[in-house]
Amino acid sequence: MMEASKKEYEKIKAWGMLTSLDIKGCDVKTIEDPEAIKKWIIDLCELIDMKRFGEPTIIRFGAEKRVEGYSAFQLIETSAVSGHFGTDEETREGYAYIDIFSCKHFDPWKAAEFTKDAFGGKDYKINTIYRKASYQEKNEMIKGRAISIGIKKLLHDEESQYQHMQIFETDYFGKMMTLDGAIMFTEYDEFVYHEMIAHIPLLVHPNPRRVLVIGGGDGGAVREIAKHRGVEEIHMCEIDRMVVDAARKYFPVVSSALDDPRLTIFYEDGSKFIKERKGYYDVIMVDSTDPVGPAEPLFKEDFYRDLRDATTEDGIVVTQSESMFYYKDLLKGMAEFTKKVYPIYKYYNANVPTYPSGVIGFLFCSKKHEPLKFDEDRAEGLEGLRYYTPEIHRAAFALPKFFKDHTGL
Repeated sequence: MMEASKKEYEKIKAWGMLTSLDIKGCDVKTIEDPEAIKKWIIDLCELIDMKRFGEPTIIRFGAEKRVEGYSAFQLIETSAVSGHFGTDEETREGYAYIDIFSCKHFDPWKAAEFTKDAFGGKDYKINTIYRKASYQEKNEMIKGRAISIGIKKLLHDEESQYQHMQIFETDYFGKMMTLDGAIMFTEYDEFVYHEMIAHIPLLVHPNPRRVLVIGGGDGGAVREIAKHRGVEEIHMCEIDRMVVDAARKYFPVVSSALDDPRLTIFYEDGSKFIKERKGYYDVIMVDSTDPVGPAEPLFKEDFYRDLRDATTEDGIVVTQSESMFYYKDLLKGMAEFTKKVYPIYKYYNANVPTYPSGVIGFLFCSKKHEPLKFDEDRAEGLEGLRYYTPEIHRAAFALPKFFKDHTGL
């Protein structure tokens, strides 16, 4: 295990590494003994081959009862080891919060197991970060996971009245846009999402002439819609002009169709916009962010009813609908109200590596058209596709048993 982690460390040319340990269920006598803490520091440094600089500093303090306990610090030639030790007021069990930082490699798992045993801990959580510029999705940490992407530099940092946008140059995925700490897309794999949100409904509908995109300010969905010559009118309703302006500047390939003469851009709230356009659109695509902030209303039943009313008598609606692996309960609730609104409703998915679960899903809602009945001849005539094929179209609707059982989709 150490050899594997060391190879990874060397491969990415990390400058250093930080391991944080949260150890619960520690022996109270041990974590209350400064000599035991000192011995742990000395033995740990020897175990992971760190040369100590000076003696350990161990001090008891804490103005609040919940944080009262010993804190320890040890300089090492490559940085430092620190920790805080105390007793949980409710469980009366000891805890230890440890940080080991070094600008040379060490085995984090060996350090974790040794530390747990030294303090008689029951279990631990470990988090190791290599010291190299990276971007980590903070929104996903609540689910106990995160994706970290290596970055070269920050290209743009701006905040509108709606959200905070950053654009990075990454090590591997090209340029990347984030909104409020969530990855929106990267140049590397954006085509997957945009092809799948657009071509599925447009090829199912026999004659899509008027198409609306709600959100989608990066222009990727519009780019794919523009490949359908039969489409006469494209509307994009994006609440935040900042996103469109940034896409034009930093993502010319993604935003390449924003000057298509068939396109009209409306800078409005999509949930209000559709209320004024009854029975107008053949296809509506909701290319939204996650169900927080300005996008939260786009995951509600009332919005889906308004979408239905804004489409023609055989209209189709497709919405960005998160990952089947991490949003099962949200999607179960959406399925329950969707079946009351649309006679045909299905879920399909696509593989997008830079999203935390590697999978993104879409709800297909239709008044008349079944999603597996589509125009394959028209599909073959589309140019510049990199992900979508008729085979992918069919396979996207095949869902795992756990998800079907839970949501009824």
